[in-house]
Amino acid sequence: MKKWISKRCNADFVKIASRYNVTEIFAEVLVKRGLYTWEAMDKYLFPDISRMYAPELMKGLVQASSLLEDSIKRGSKVRVIGDYDVDGVMSSYILVRGITMLGGNADYKIPHRVKDGYGIRSYMVDEAYNEGVDTIVTCDNGISAVDAALRANELGITYILTDHHEVPVENGVCVIPKADAVVDPKQPECNYPFAQLCGAAVAYKIISYIFEKQCNKNYIEELLPFVAIATVCDVVPLIDENRIIVANGLKMLSDRNIMKNIGMTALLNELKLRGKVSSSAIGFKIGPCINAAGRLSDASKGMELLLEEDESKAVRLAQELVMLNEERKNMTADAEAEADKQIAYIDVNKMPVLVLYLKNCHESVAGIVAGRVREKYYRPTYILTKTKNGLKGSGRSIPDYHMQSELMRCHDILTEFGGHAMAAGFSLPEENLEKFCVTLNRQCLLKPEEMIEKLSFDKEIKLSDISKELVMELKLLEPLGEANKRAVFAKRGVIVKSVYMCGKEKQVARLQVEDDGKVFNAVDFNAEKCIGSAVCTHYGEETWEAMKNGQCGQSIDILYIPCFNEMYGNIEFRIIDCR
Repeated sequence: MKKWISKRCNADFVKIASRYNVTEIFAEVLVKRGLYTWEAMDKYLFPDISRMYAPELMKGLVQASSLLEDSIKRGSKVRVIGDYDVDGVMSSYILVRGITMLGGNADYKIPHRVKDGYGIRSYMVDEAYNEGVDTIVTCDNGISAVDAALRANELGITYILTDHHEVPVENGVCVIPKADAVVDPKQPECNYPFAQLCGAAVAYKIISYIFEKQCNKNYIEELLPFVAIATVCDVVPLIDENRIIVANGLKMLSDRNIMKNIGMTALLNELKLRGKVSSSAIGFKIGPCINAAGRLSDASKGMELLLEEDESKAVRLAQELVMLNEERKNMTADAEAEADKQIAYIDVNKMPVLVLYLKNCHESVAGIVAGRVREKYYRPTYILTKTKNGLKGSGRSIPDYHMQSELMRCHDILTEFGGHAMAAGFSLPEENLEKFCVTLNRQCLLKPEEMIEKLSFDKEIKLSDISKELVMELKLLEPLGEANKRAVFAKRGVIVKSVYMCGKEKQVARLQVEDDGKVFNAVDFNAEKCIGSAVCTHYGEETWEAMKNGQCGQSIDILYIPCFNEMYGNIEFRIIDCR
């Protein structure tokens, strides 16, 4: 059972409500988003582009921009080298398109997930040199590629490194590649006010600096929507400057008078996103299609789509990406089902770390499957697949388990590994699999209470206190995403009056619940595992079956999100957990 945690804070909610003409409940929600000053609240509620930070505050950016400008003026060939995920593709597009708009000559190279692996390699520098490239610009990678930077220096290639990842540290010292310019807000002595930008945002900052020097703002509507897509998909926190980027980028992406990119328009049409585009649409529809190319084919297909100027070709490319994503979904579902079969033979309570070998799982979806299993069982999860060079794996973690540190402690049985606290990638010889599993579980220091998922809620509120005014105000929290979740409320002791199971697989429960003497409509989209699990725990499986047949009246506690039912225009309560 999940642990519910109430956020606590002290503030003058009456004063806040008066200043912004909102309800006191919403004022409390704002404070619980970490907004403790008028300046922070203003920036959150009014995320205007003018509030973005000056690019020149980022260490190395002026130097990088100057070098890039010189290459453009000379007519030199510039090669952008990105990454195979959404952030890498969007970063590459922003640089290539921006350089082209500035009159430059740019092409791109996106590494192949399987053939090349992550990031720029020395042989890519050699390729660029042999093809007459004068300047290389990395994006969303490069901060750990020391050898590639050295090779560029040996060949006399201007090497501009742009990234947003943590700087590698050896023996307590940061190791930064010897590039002609390094732009990464996480490097030491960088005084940029907000270091949590994605790679595309760093690339955008460089291009914006050059355009602003020319008093030309055409780049904003042309490029900002793609920064927004990358920001959502790279799961960086949607706070501060990232919130400004996404809030404004979504508006431009949603307005067909502004969104002139033929390829993106084709993809939006193919996904039937013809109205307002939300952050969830990016995260669950647009992003996965771009990612699918890098997982199952070649990430360059995403770039081809964004650079395509022929409508009929763009439509075909968009259809191909959507089909690849459907294939990816099927592969993921099959692998997830196989993972569940293996876990059925494991006592999860005695296994703090899940290590699963899925021989037939495509290596490109291992990370997705690891994330799904982690969510389902709330355990650090490693999914391994078979490759021609042994086993390759991806891991996804929970907050109290630092995945990279744990891999470091068993580095002697691994071929290679890398990552951070919440995710990692690694490889090892197949004969080391059993030792790997035993070692990870033996050295795991997770306590039982740390393996219980925690759900935070903003406030306990009677359902009758949720007004249409408040539901409208809650829309001001958008765009939603990492570190900026929906407002969640709690109510103890609601009475279930009726349960109607619906949906393709009868997985949705439409409910009527009574609270404070009034009856309200509610919905549970994962009924068997949410309300069903809670009822079975407290009343027994027979009671849950009886409730589905009309025998209701049970009392439950709920966590819920209030929203409008678009069809009927009334408030309904989306239940996200029960006990």
